[in-house]
Amino acid sequence: MKKPVRTWATLLTLGLPLLIVGLAAMMITFATLIDVARVNGLPFPEVFPVVVDVGMIASMIVAAQFRLKGIDGRWLAYLAFIVLSLVSVLANANHAQQTADMALTTPWAASLIGAVPSATLLVITHLVMKLIPDEKERQKLSTIREKQHLAPARPPVQAKAAEPASKQPLPTLESAADSTEVKAETPGGEITVLRPLPLAEEKTDEEVETLVLEFIETNGTRPTGKVVGEWLGGKSAKTGQRFMQKMEQNNVLNEGIHLVGSRA
Repeated sequence: MKKPVRTWATLLTLGLPLLIVGLAAMMITFATLIDVARVNGLPFPEVFPVVVDVGMIASMIVAAQFRLKGIDGRWLAYLAFIVLSLVSVLANANHAQQTADMALTTPWAASLIGAVPSATLLVITHLVMKLIPDEKERQKLSTIREKQHLAPARPPVQAKAAEPASKQPLPTLESAADSTEVKAETPGGEITVLRPLPLAEEKTDEEVETLVLEFIETNGTRPTGKVVGEWLGGKSAKTGQRFMQKMEQNNVLNEGIHLVGSRA
């Protein structure tokens, strides 16, 4: 089970009622210890409860701090806490037993009731110490506060700026060979981009037929479908092959081949 983190808010919420009870118990035990010191002939009896009860609380605080910080010698603080606690409880119990009206109560009842304020002060002090955050928890709380203080405000979402009209898309590797260099101005300065060359102008069927026949006459063989497709305005190789098949159906291609053969 995860250990809950103790905070100063928790100490304030739970420690405040405990503090009120502790102060009430301290007022009773202070009056009792002053009377005990006066009966036993101690000088400055008003200071005796400070030595006992405040010393008891201080010893617990010192023991807890020694334990948290790893300081040696906390056994002495624990010993002082135990001795002063016993003195406070026994002194309050004995005072109640000596001053109580035994016709109305018993020695055990008087001792028990007289020890209640001192024992309550002891328990309250221990509970309040348990609520105080230790060093690790204090560092964690401090880190959280620093992160919240230093966290920058989230910037507003901005719409993506439209690309300038002068910016041309870069060509792919396939089209780079048939491209020309063009200078373009951009916000970052002048860059060189490649612009594809315009496609060849589409020729008429008669012009393409003439080119096919001239090719046969010059090379002695038919042009490929790819070449004929380019003559047709950048068409595919299949389109060029179909065009030559059409020429062959119309006997235009056969006449051209016979004419070349007769010249040879």
